Amino acid sequence: MGLQKTSSTAIARLFATIIQDLLQKTAGKKFHISNTIMQIPGIKLSGDISSFVTFYGDYNGLMVLNFEGAAALEVVRSMLLGMGLGEEDLPTSHTSDEVRNNVGELTNQAIGKVRSVIQQKYDIAAKANIPAVVPITVPLELTMETKGHSETESLRVVFTTEKNNRFYMELAIEPMLWRPLNEAADKQ
Repeated sequence: MGLQKTSSTAIARLFATIIQDLLQKTAGKKFHISNTIMQIPGIKLSGDISSFVTFYGDYNGLMVLNFEGAAALEVVRSMLLGMGLGEEDLPTSHTSDEVRNNVGELTNQAIGKVRSVIQQKYDIAAKANIPAVVPITVPLELTMETKGHSETESLRVVFTTEKNNRFYMELAIEPMLWRPLNEAADKQ
């Protein structure tokens, strides 16, 4: 068996499937991930609501979730219904604090789960900051510099809700190729 290699694309896929799984478990609804991971020139805060979080340590990066208002409202309402809230208690506008708070909580849960899975699977670790959630009126480009690296790979994954609303995960991460250190790790 040859060396198992893990690329930035594989890590972006891991992020996307964890977000999809969190949403489906919380909301009890299907959320589709596009079959394509796009390499993009850089990441932006865009749409109506964006949430972002940095992670740093053995690997470094920045994850952004970008939502148009309808997508954010549908996602949060589905999550809250899945947690047992009644229809009368749900937010009715994407500009509500409750929508922003729950988008932030989704981001926090996602980065926590991703870090845990990466540590368990690859034996490397990263810490994360508290996610920030901001309403957006004009797109804002983000850049990230890390220890000794001025380049990052930027990737985008498209999510589609049951009502056909779209939202996006963008990931900026150090260019990487992870390999097992020894033959024993290769055979696991």
